[in-house]
Amino acid sequence: MLNMARADFYRLFRSKGLYITEVVLIFIVLISIFNKTVGLILGNSGSLSTFQAANNGHYWNAVHATNAMTSMTSLLIYIILPLFIMTIGFEFSRKIYKNPLSSGMTRLNYFISKYCVFIVITILQFIFYYAAIFLIAGFKNGFGHINGHFFTKLFETVGTQILEVSAIFSIAVLALYLTFSTIASVITTIIFPVCISVLGAVFEKQHWLQNLNFQNRIDSAYYTNYSTAHLHTMLTYSFGFIFVCLLLAYLTFRKRDL
Repeated sequence: MLNMARADFYRLFRSKGLYITEVVLIFIVLISIFNKTVGLILGNSGSLSTFQAANNGHYWNAVHATNAMTSMTSLLIYIILPLFIMTIGFEFSRKIYKNPLSSGMTRLNYFISKYCVFIVITILQFIFYYAAIFLIAGFKNGFGHINGHFFTKLFETVGTQILEVSAIFSIAVLALYLTFSTIASVITTIIFPVCISVLGAVFEKQHWLQNLNFQNRIDSAYYTNYSTAHLHTMLTYSFGFIFVCLLLAYLTFRKRDL
């Protein structure tokens, strides 16, 4: 399992696709910082749009830019998608998933190895995103007042965002192992947040739908102050959703005739 993970990291960091993805991300960050605006992601709530509008046009030092751009972090869903294909979806896109399994690796080890590599890459992507914002805005407009509260709040925000992004991609994992199609998993990743957002707007009284609106929670993580009960509900839905999707994905993979 460790050998496969090392091979995945080695291949990924030698891939042009990784560096093209990072260049695109830096370009988006540059546009936002130089224009002093944050982008509106499809499916945003009214409160999120208000937060973004209030931050547009301010003097964007590193602290302010970082805080403001927490509200467009769901763009990482689309940035991470090609990395998802290059990690979990690599063997499926090339129809070579039988090779490691025929060499003695168990399906469980294969499944865990691939998912762990993807989670590590996701975390690194978040670090790169916020480091790019902080450094670019800092060198352009100054770094602002940096204190312990800034780092504490940022750590809490990023932790929530990584969890919610993982929840969205867990259904991509399920779609991939159900269909063995990277196209199906990409479409699922894009369509799922939109469908939940639309359904949540139509059926406002169905609170369980609101708890599955992971994309909105990604972008609103910074300015939302969760009560203890709300936090427990959020964690239960997010971790529960991830667990169910991954379990179904693995059971499908284990029973499937390759």
